[in-house]
Amino acid sequence: MRVKTDRGFSHVTYPSTQLRRRRVLAPLCWFLLAWALALAGCDKAADGQAQRKQAPPVEVRVLPVRLGQLQREVDVTGTLHGEEDASISAKVSGRVAAIYKDVGDRVAPGEVLAELEKIDYELMVRQRELALAEVLAKLGLKEFPPPEFDPASVPTVQRAKLQADNAVARFNRGRQLHEQVPPLISDQDFADLETAAAVAQSNYQVELLAAQGLIAEARARSADLDLAHQSLIAATIRAPQAGQLTQDSPSPATSPTAPGNAGDSASYGVSSRLISVGEFVKEGTPVFRVVDDDPIKLRATAPERHVAEIQPGQKVRVRVEAYDRDFWGQVSRTNPQIDALNRMFQFEVLIENPQRLLKPGGFAKAWVMTRMRDEVVFVPQQAVYTFAGVSKVFVVRDGKAAEVIVEMGQRVGDDVEIVKGLKGSEQIAVTGVSRLTNGSPVALVDRDSAIVE
Repeated sequence: MRVKTDRGFSHVTYPSTQLRRRRVLAPLCWFLLAWALALAGCDKAADGQAQRKQAPPVEVRVLPVRLGQLQREVDVTGTLHGEEDASISAKVSGRVAAIYKDVGDRVAPGEVLAELEKIDYELMVRQRELALAEVLAKLGLKEFPPPEFDPASVPTVQRAKLQADNAVARFNRGRQLHEQVPPLISDQDFADLETAAAVAQSNYQVELLAAQGLIAEARARSADLDLAHQSLIAATIRAPQAGQLTQDSPSPATSPTAPGNAGDSASYGVSSRLISVGEFVKEGTPVFRVVDDDPIKLRATAPERHVAEIQPGQKVRVRVEAYDRDFWGQVSRTNPQIDALNRMFQFEVLIENPQRLLKPGGFAKAWVMTRMRDEVVFVPQQAVYTFAGVSKVFVVRDGKAAEVIVEMGQRVGDDVEIVKGLKGSEQIAVTGVSRLTNGSPVALVDRDSAIVE
């Protein structure tokens, strides 16, 4: 707009008009821009749909879901133990004279492990024998009397009995003479006969009691002699007898001078030797440790939720890292108490170990066969696609793949149990799983092996 002034004409712009023009044009520009972007997006969506329609189907092979039986297992870990594990201690004190077995040797029940010096115990036996012989000599016997022995048969008692009987007979004859009128013996003589008879009777009782005391002493000496013999026997340290971990009488089949090898009948393995030749050991000192490793025990623990499933008699499959094979045993006992600290309970598995491949103290994995379940859904492992911790399979229906989230259970060979997600009548893709998405078209590679719903 031109305005005439004293200095001439000049241009004048009104601010309010300019602002109104901007307010009208700005929304129009934004509308035109949004319209252009929408047209571009529609073109891209149309192009994407066209591309999907034109994408070739994924070639897959489908198989029906398999229904079958499944042996339920409870997997546990535990430690192997020997059937018996014993520390053999010295029953008597003494210096070690000889050692016949060492760590790793096999020993038969009752076989000699070591010997202590025996001279002291042999002398003790001789001393006790002489003490017993002395008592028997006082009784007039050469051998120890039987329990039913009559003390009246001891010679000293028999002599006292005869003397008593003679004194009584003399007293009876004197009484007859004393009772004659007039008396044929004086009162003093009759009183002497009566006293002599009483003394003889008392001497008989004393001798009888003395004989009984000697018999009791002989029995005590015999017990001392037995203890001396046991000490002499205990100086030879032996493996436990079969069926019991105690040192009893020596086995006649073994000889201290011929240690030898135990052979096939060996029942124990020496796991530790704690003494040396020339060392002095005291009574009760551990000298050897032996273990009976056939059968062997597996002690394992399981969560308390399995307490109703694991029962004695159930079969157990056991594996150790040393061997690529299974060992089989059975549950022998279960602990009636649950540990309150970790809510676990212990049970024991007995495993036959004739070749002694399983070693006590080793670590083992085990699977307890609990129960058999029917109508279990199985699919091939290759049909399961797992990503980010989520497992899924693709069910084929009407030429398209449908994604199904599943929960897996036990693995059986090349198949895996499906705990949740499938009913058992589906057809699933087993190849090309990684290239499938939900709704992808599929083409069957082998139509003879599957029926598509």
